[in-house]
Order: sequence, then C-alpha cells, then structure tokens
Amino acid sequence: MGTRTVLTILCTVLPVAVLLRYFYVRDANREPRSLLVRTFLLGLLATIPVVLFDLALEALRPASLSLLHGALYEAFVLAAIPEELLKLAVILGYSMRRVSFDEPMDGIVYGATAALGFAFLENALYVAQGGLVVAALRSVTAVPMHAAAGAILGHFAARVRFARGGRLETWKGLAAAVTLHGLYDFAALGAAGLATGIPAGAPARTGQVLGLIALWLATLVTSIVWTIRLVRQARREQFSLVPSSPTTPSREAGPGELADASREIFASPSEGSRETEEKDRAA
Repeated sequence: MGTRTVLTILCTVLPVAVLLRYFYVRDANREPRSLLVRTFLLGLLATIPVVLFDLALEALRPASLSLLHGALYEAFVLAAIPEELLKLAVILGYSMRRVSFDEPMDGIVYGATAALGFAFLENALYVAQGGLVVAALRSVTAVPMHAAAGAILGHFAARVRFARGGRLETWKGLAAAVTLHGLYDFAALGAAGLATGIPAGAPARTGQVLGLIALWLATLVTSIVWTIRLVRQARREQFSLVPSSPTTPSREAGPGELADASREIFASPSEGSRETEEKDRAA
C-alpha cells in the first residue's frame, strides 16, 4: 500500500473519528457506546434512501435551469432537504426513544453522531472518485459541516423533549440545518460551475465566483461556531445541575474551553455510562 493511499484513507477516516471523539468527551454524562455506534450506523444507512430520493428527484429537474438555478436545485432539493430529513428520522425514530436520551446535550451528541455516520459513507464515495486531494479538502470542510448541521438539528429536537418549546422547535431545527447545508452546497457547486472555463477578461463572472466562495466559507464558519456555542451552553447546563465535588467541575466554561476540548479528545473514556446502557438494552 503506497503512501498516497495511506494518506487518502487517513483523510477519510480520521476527521470522522476526531469529531466523534470531540462530541463524546464534551458530554459530562457520557452516552453508552453501543447506542452511539447504532446511531452512527443508522446515519450511514440513511445514505441508501437519500440516493433513491435523488434518483427520483433528478428525473423531475427542469431542463431549462441555468447554471446557478441548477446548483440551487441540486443543493437544496437533491442534497440538503432529503439528507437532513433522514438524519432527523434517525434522531426522532431511534436516539430519542432511548432511556439514555435524558438531557439537552444528548440531542447534540446523537445528532452529530448520526450526521457523521452519513458523512463517512458519503465522503468515502467522493474520495473513491477524487482521491487524496478530495479527501484532504472534504476532511476540513464537508465532514465538519455535516457534523455541525446534525448537532444543530439534534439541539432543536431535544428542546421538544425537555419542554423548552413545542414541536415547532423540531421544524426550526430542520429549517436551520437545511438552510446552512443548502447554502454551503449551493455556494460550492455554483463557484465550481462558474469557475470552469472562465475566459480571460471576464471580471463579472470572476466576481461571482469570489462571492460564492465567500458565502461558502461564511456558511461553514457560522455552522461550526454555532455548534461550539451550543455545546458550551449544554455543558454549562450539565455542570449547573451537578453539585461541586473534587471530580466534578462547578465552574462555567471559559474562553479556553475549545483548547481544553482539543486536549480531551484523546483522553481515556469514562465508564460511567454502563448502567444506562444496560437500561437501554432492557427497554
């Protein structure tokens, strides 16, 4: 196996593993691993109905769409809407029905886990066609984008469970995830389409490409920052409900929390979730 092949595999697997670990260790009350694995696998399997939906919806695509209108159709109708709907189905149909889903942080953790399952298989399919360059680029863009959208989706779903809002909260979360996901894909597809064969001296099209690239980056950064803030908020809530002890922090998360998280990513996992796992098996 050559060096390039090894690097390609690492760029495909490592980002998903690191992000899974990040959400896992940020949860003060760690979730049962078996449930996280099942949620991940259900997210992965969600790619199958998405492909079927895409085949049906592709046949309905109007033939007269312009390049940007076509990118808009592909980004929202073929990608964002069906993908986020299937992730939501995993959260509502499986994760939220478990005994261990008992606090707001769980929505973020299970939502991100389902999204990363989907992202893993989707990423592998893209990398199989594009190789190392595609793997490296998607490892720091598309994979974190999927995780962020899933975490946001799960956050709003959890608000319904814990009486912070009506069922409208689920639709708010779906709208937020679809909007961010769709804008991200639209900007990427539009910029790539317009950039192909730009003739010399075409400042108007060059300006459009740069604008779409700016939108693409802004959407990615907004999604990641929003997710980090949601994680911090949920973590503060966890600590506010737990009495201070030598092993339980009672402070609020400070500005250095993200740095702390990066150090914790490879920390040894807690075994405190075993009892809850047994309850889930019995449920």
